[in-house]
Amino acid sequence: MKIHASWNIILFAIGIIFGDILANILQLKFFSSWLWLVLSILLLVFSIIVSRVPFLLLAFASGFILISFRVAPNFLAQDIYQDLYNQVATISGQVSKDPDESNGKLNLALNNLVLENGTKLSGTLFTQVVNLDVRRSDYLTISGELLPSFGTYSASIFRPEIVNLARPEPGDLFLQIRDFFAQGIKDYLPAKEVSIGLGYLLGQKSGVDESFSEALRVVGLTHIIVTSGAHLGILIGVARKIFGKISRFASLLFSIIFTIIFIGITGVSASMLRASFVVILSLICWYYGRHIHPARLILLAAATTLIISPSYISELGWLLSFASFSGIMIVAPFLTKFFYGPQRKPGFLPSTIISTLSASILCIPILLYFFGSISLISIFANLLILPTISIAMGLTFLTGVFAIFLPFLANLVSKLALIVFDYQIIVVEFFYDKKMFLVELPSENPLVFLLYLPVAAIAIIKFFLYLKARRRPPSKFIKPMLA
Repeated sequence: MKIHASWNIILFAIGIIFGDILANILQLKFFSSWLWLVLSILLLVFSIIVSRVPFLLLAFASGFILISFRVAPNFLAQDIYQDLYNQVATISGQVSKDPDESNGKLNLALNNLVLENGTKLSGTLFTQVVNLDVRRSDYLTISGELLPSFGTYSASIFRPEIVNLARPEPGDLFLQIRDFFAQGIKDYLPAKEVSIGLGYLLGQKSGVDESFSEALRVVGLTHIIVTSGAHLGILIGVARKIFGKISRFASLLFSIIFTIIFIGITGVSASMLRASFVVILSLICWYYGRHIHPARLILLAAATTLIISPSYISELGWLLSFASFSGIMIVAPFLTKFFYGPQRKPGFLPSTIISTLSASILCIPILLYFFGSISLISIFANLLILPTISIAMGLTFLTGVFAIFLPFLANLVSKLALIVFDYQIIVVEFFYDKKMFLVELPSENPLVFLLYLPVAAIAIIKFFLYLKARRRPPSKFIKPMLA
């Protein structure tokens, strides 16, 4: 049976996701040859050209082989790391993201790793430094005892000796713009409040107070302090309203430009890659008058980000980003139709409640797995905080703009921003004190993912109902209209 070529792309994406999981479990190494990449491309092209149901397996196999090819070098590199573990090694690398401050130390992630003898290493190295002015994109050479991997890192060096620190010239232009803009905001807001505002607006989260970070985690609001699809969505919404008055193309063009700038300023993270892919693909579909099903959009976004970095499959940020997005795009419409029927639309408050509940349902198993605890009343905290984030972002942005051009207005706007931030802090601390609602389980227990079974069952039923509806012949009333 002839099928649309898009089904091959979807099976290709599913193959990538499934392959990444399986390749990491089995640590497949024999897909490292470039011949596997060629085979993957040939299988995908052939399955698209033929576009028949039996050949969907070729598209799935293509995705599986491609991601296995991407993952294989990481496992081969582990053989090199094995010979270096528990020995002193001198390694150079580039700081891949903003340093994360914890207990007076800076946690750094280094990529583009090179040993002292010139041997290149794949993966990411974790290290901790103190009293060092280091920023994203800096090149750092350190020496110390190389320890085995943990989490998504290939290896780690604690308390290293700093051999060399080099800042590229002219450097990261986006980072310089961000720091200049952030300094203006810091001049008008207290440290605690400004750290929250910069987390919303610019992706700077290292300055957030540790006790407040812990409160956010317990209450289930960790996601609000870092840039995400919601923050990017607010920016794109403003861009479309402004430039949409000119033309559809202007709206598309400037929305994509703003997306690229926003990523450059905040840095490339798992959640931002997901958000930017979804935004750009959705904008392109909107421009050409096409509609893409949310499930397909999620699968394509997941596969694309995993091709870029296969290690995202085990990162908390990536998992939470897709879980919350899937909840809003798939679970929320189902609950809306269940409670309101196919015709009625909920108001702002019910819609917010449904979206928050949907995102929370899919995030809870992940939070339980990584942290072993979740607050039963986190949904109420989300309902009280989420509607104020766009207001806080707007006031923080205006404070930075006015700090450069109209300082007297910056003082006024910052006071309004302070009211919003103080409200958010009060809400977080109020729910944090309600420890009786905290559910605690052993962390890293894979059984918590069984909580997804009801959601998976509903999704499978909906999928078969969708296929059945597509095969259903037109009614007698419609047939004459189609004749």
